[in-house]
Amino acid sequence: MKLDIQGHSGCEIAIVHDDNGLQIHKSTYDPAYVSRLINQANKQIKASEIAYQNIRVPKVFEVVQNKADATIKMEYIYSKNFVEYFENAGFEQIKYLIGAIKYFIDLEINASEMQTVPANILTDKMADVARKVQKNAHLKDDIEALELVNSSQEIMNGVGDMVMPVGRCHGDLTFSNILFNGNNYYLIDFLDSFIESPLLDIVKIRQDTAYMWSTLMYHKPFDKVRLSIISARIDSAIDEYFTDKYKWYRQYYMPLQLMNFLRVLQYAHEEKVISYLKNVISGQLSFIKNTNH
Repeated sequence: MKLDIQGHSGCEIAIVHDDNGLQIHKSTYDPAYVSRLINQANKQIKASEIAYQNIRVPKVFEVVQNKADATIKMEYIYSKNFVEYFENAGFEQIKYLIGAIKYFIDLEINASEMQTVPANILTDKMADVARKVQKNAHLKDDIEALELVNSSQEIMNGVGDMVMPVGRCHGDLTFSNILFNGNNYYLIDFLDSFIESPLLDIVKIRQDTAYMWSTLMYHKPFDKVRLSIISARIDSAIDEYFTDKYKWYRQYYMPLQLMNFLRVLQYAHEEKVISYLKNVISGQLSFIKNTNH
């Protein structure tokens, strides 16, 4: 039995039932995406070998690679998505989740090394984003979007070298990439990041807790008020925890969060998504400028 589902990246996600039970098969038939999918598989394999408290990673059983296509065969997890979970979660469950997120990121930090990330890593990435926005048919004539990109370039040019932990991160630690199974949380869809830093995982989880990004991709009815209250509670706890512990978080979180949303903007094509991103980026720019004065 095979049930095909379209993945966010354009990959085909299939639930396959064979003699060994249920598996997830994630496949790409785009030759340009093969190497990236293989890198994701290798990152997931390494993560699945690490013992995390309450954090789990589905096992990868096999990676099939050809020149024009690739498939990752992995463990199927019975679970709820973040909306289903939050709509029934009590205070203790949310507290438990907060603890698991902090524990996971602290382990990443401890496994990383403090390094100097040269200023050009950020400025080169910003220049690449600017080029892609200008080539995006939905943005190239959007004066507001282009002005936001120009203002963002000024911010990135002023950041300079960054000293932060570098070494281990999930790469796309959003609610949509967490499977909820009781008090166990399974991480999926590992990605390479332009800076392999735990700070990028804090950026990604706060993409949801502070800005509720993943709800924009959720098309079923849900209690928006309840979800916003829960998200704000998680966000406050995460922000306070890392603010108290790490100078590099206080220094570089906001410019990297700004870069995070700019990297989403460069590929945006839906009107509601573009409007949302412009609003978020505008607010971030105002916050950074007010904080720096």
